[in-house]
Amino acid sequence: MFKSKPLATLVALACAQAAMANQPVTLDEVVVTATRTTTPVAKVLSDITVLGREEIAQSGNLTVAELLSREAGVEFYSNGGEGKSSSLMLRGATAKQTVVLIDGVRVVSATAGTTSLEYLNPDAIERIEILRGPASSLYGADAIGGVVQIFTKRGSGAPALSANVGVGAEGKRVVGAGISGKVDRTAFNLAFSHNRTEGISARSNRLPTYNPDRDGYENTTYNASVQHQLAPGHSLNLTAFQSESVNEYDGSAKAQDEANSRLVGQSLELKNRLGEHWNSSLRYSYSADKSLNYTNGNFVKPSSYYETRQNEWQWQNDLSLGSAGLLALGLVNTEQHVLSSTAFTQTRRSVNAAFAGYQGEFGAHRLQGSVRYDDNSQFGGHRTGQVGYGFVPAAGWLLRVGYGTAFKAPSFNDLYWPLSFGYQGNPKLKPEEARNRELSAQWRQGSNSVKFTAFDNRIENLIAGNADYSSVINIDKAHITGQTLEGSTVIAGINLAANVTSQRARDEKTGKILQYRSKLHGGVTASLALDRTTLSAELRAAGKRPTSTANTEYLRGYGVVNLGADYQLDKQWTLNTKLTNVGDKRYETVKDYNQPRRGWFVGVRYAQ
Repeated sequence: MFKSKPLATLVALACAQAAMANQPVTLDEVVVTATRTTTPVAKVLSDITVLGREEIAQSGNLTVAELLSREAGVEFYSNGGEGKSSSLMLRGATAKQTVVLIDGVRVVSATAGTTSLEYLNPDAIERIEILRGPASSLYGADAIGGVVQIFTKRGSGAPALSANVGVGAEGKRVVGAGISGKVDRTAFNLAFSHNRTEGISARSNRLPTYNPDRDGYENTTYNASVQHQLAPGHSLNLTAFQSESVNEYDGSAKAQDEANSRLVGQSLELKNRLGEHWNSSLRYSYSADKSLNYTNGNFVKPSSYYETRQNEWQWQNDLSLGSAGLLALGLVNTEQHVLSSTAFTQTRRSVNAAFAGYQGEFGAHRLQGSVRYDDNSQFGGHRTGQVGYGFVPAAGWLLRVGYGTAFKAPSFNDLYWPLSFGYQGNPKLKPEEARNRELSAQWRQGSNSVKFTAFDNRIENLIAGNADYSSVINIDKAHITGQTLEGSTVIAGINLAANVTSQRARDEKTGKILQYRSKLHGGVTASLALDRTTLSAELRAAGKRPTSTANTEYLRGYGVVNLGADYQLDKQWTLNTKLTNVGDKRYETVKDYNQPRRGWFVGVRYAQ
């Protein structure tokens, strides 16, 4: 079932992990992604990690994908520097097998089947929750590897202003401002951020389409939220998010190529406490992912246009059963519409779903489970489920086992791509299906913690090209096994952090390693607070990775070191500095695409 493997040199480091933030996760901190209800971290029977605002702020000029890749079980790869196409892998599952939510709203391209993480600005983010493992029984299609939920800032306390400005290597410039607070029964937050960089030359000079020019990137993000208490136990909440980006890339050797993108997420939610034991929420959300590509220096007419528009209704009811536990029941309706310069044979699909979740605590024993049924207009119904059992042998300890199923729906590109150059989509495709088993042991006492998790995930009906590459079919099976080890401690005032992941992600038919999966990856972070100064350091490392399913060529392993320092000028002003890729390491996460060399960033943050 679970195949063990020596964890090599990083294992020793993993016994000394601590949150890089000055405010590490505490036992009474709560999360919502693991169960769709507010649950204390200590009682969650899932593999979850929380990144707080301080840790995100101290990351300096790291992208969202780079920030996430410091955590156990998370890998990323990108086609060049900042703003270039980035993909996230949780426990060896692809970006198409991972759900990304922004304030509970999924912003996804239904044609590509992924979320454009590269266009998300960390300055707009308050908190991130990473849920590893199958979660389709809570969130529906595509949650095979897990769920990443991003929370934007919310208002609280007296109204206050905030601002930030910074400069960095490769012509990087950032500026942002916001106001947030609470007046009477209304909390609010309004903010914007702008990020611009001249970038690096994204592609390697080994390619015939190599263009030595810099591939710049520019992003402007707006986000707003309002929470108004209608009456005790009743509130109306509004959130809005928009990210607009211009990204230069190398598609031709002599002319300039550019992608203009817009991500939008909006939601209106009514929350009602209908009784002592009954909380209800009704939410409508709209999201859009729009991309226009301009090639060969022609910026008058786009060469391609893709847009996904999604409307969704969710109704969830949380019922307290007293000492018997908590029951969550919900209904979901999702409508997707694709607009494109490509003449897809179908442009719409709908999903109606019902789900139920349960949590119970009985002395030292804990139970957690969920079931869901999704009725997809393209391929019909699909059932998923998950069950977890936990045992607390002593204070601070938690032993748990879990089993869950998940599935991934085929994208519009997979299903409905029109006949072009001998290739077309396959409307008869079935969903990819996964069965995951895992066990975990964890201990936490104050700032000290250790967590070991082993997982075994079998994925069937993998979508892959047929023999003559004229279409795609369900043919392959994958088997992903692995272990993650995390821990935390404070030594002589130094917060230390390390995690390591050992995994084998293989094609069951050929025995080959899946593309771009390393067998070993991990990281170490450390921070030290000295009066007004906080010093930080981090190492992110990964082993060699195959560039194709044939495993004939590998990218070399790499290790990147970043250093940082924050200085509290006064109660309101903070100086933030960062030195990235200190060793000036040459490395690639995608074949023939460069990664940034040594870089720097200096910024100032203001908060009332």
